[in-house]
Amino acid sequence: MLLHGVRRPGIIICVVLYCLVFVITHHGVTIQNDDRPLDQPGLLLFMVPGMIIALANREAPLSVALLGALMATPLCLVSLHTHFSADMEIWQELAWLTSAIFWCGSGALFVMFGRKMFRSNPW
Repeated sequence: MLLHGVRRPGIIICVVLYCLVFVITHHGVTIQNDDRPLDQPGLLLFMVPGMIIALANREAPLSVALLGALMATPLCLVSLHTHFSADMEIWQELAWLTSAIFWCGSGALFVMFGRKMFRSNPW
């Protein structure tokens, strides 16, 4: 029942968007906060693929977003260590990518919440 409504094009689009956001956040295009170097607001950009997929897929938005993020994470990790220079250790990178998966799922949940709030009118 978990995979009911999951379509391949949605997962492929999510993988592409997730990898695109990954490249954008790793090349310093995002906001840099010099006052507090431990903050990483670029992780919030990972909500965008989840939101777009949730808007495109009404049947299983969270499943598609999470499956796409889970499939894109190894691709991003391999591309980071083969093509780009890795700034962090592998364990730090895995923790960072795990939080990126969380934010992708949160984007899908945000759209699902908005649909429920605006669809049902209690008055």
